[in-house]
Amino acid sequence: MADTQNPIKIYDQPIVVAGATGKQGGAVVRRLLERGHRVRALTRNPAKPAAAELAQMGAEVVAADLEERSSLDAALKGAGAVFSVQDFLETGVEAELRQGLNLTEAASAAGIGHIVYSGASTMDRNTGVPHLDSKWQVERRVRSLDVPWTVFRPAAFMDNWVWDREAIEKDGVIRYPMRPDTVYRQVAVADIAAMAVLAFERPDIWAGHIMPLTGDVSTMGEIAQTFARAMGHPVRYEQMPWEACLEQQGEELTAMYRYFDTFGMDGDPRYLRRWHPEALTLEAYLRAEGWDRAASVA
Repeated sequence: MADTQNPIKIYDQPIVVAGATGKQGGAVVRRLLERGHRVRALTRNPAKPAAAELAQMGAEVVAADLEERSSLDAALKGAGAVFSVQDFLETGVEAELRQGLNLTEAASAAGIGHIVYSGASTMDRNTGVPHLDSKWQVERRVRSLDVPWTVFRPAAFMDNWVWDREAIEKDGVIRYPMRPDTVYRQVAVADIAAMAVLAFERPDIWAGHIMPLTGDVSTMGEIAQTFARAMGHPVRYEQMPWEACLEQQGEELTAMYRYFDTFGMDGDPRYLRRWHPEALTLEAYLRAEGWDRAASVA
């Protein structure tokens, strides 16, 4: 159980959130606002619907491009803390690295009081997977600064099952290249946000610390069984050939899956629930997202 004896930190200045219209950034913005914090949400396009929604919720939406240091310097002016996350799927690995370093340097120059960086499970292992190794470079730079920092290393996102939802509902089959007995670790994006906000609120505990984030640990075969329970009809796991994965998902994701299949991932749900008891299991997440209302397989 989390230590609740000391009061939470209240910033006089806004907390800046990068990637505010994405999965993680958006979840962090919502959690901060729910907790009564001032939020400055960064986005390249403040006119997009997701940005407008954040503004309606009470966030200060600011135009900023992680590729342009000058826009970051302006966006971070007068801020108290920063949540840093980048998405290689959107920009590519090289751009992700540039953006992460740009934001880190801008935060340091702005005299930010606390940087919370969200990377990925296993990124400290010299994996040879480009987007994991690039996140490790950003993490090392964050940790080298004379600024309070916290690093989280999330496992695979439960939220990414939405990409497979139509196929799973239609066919009752989950297809990935990992072996059926490969252990796969996952976490809900909302639970990443809960931990990020906890780190901002309790820097006395979290500054200078690193934590993998995992809410569920299951084999790929067990994951299919979980989907079956949540959906109320049979779901099976089918190991697809690596060649088919490469063709469908590309080199970067295939390399990541191969690493996970060979060396595994990091994180223990018990540690996450010590600080965030409401963290979701995969089955709880699926039910919360309405998978139990999915149409039966024809």
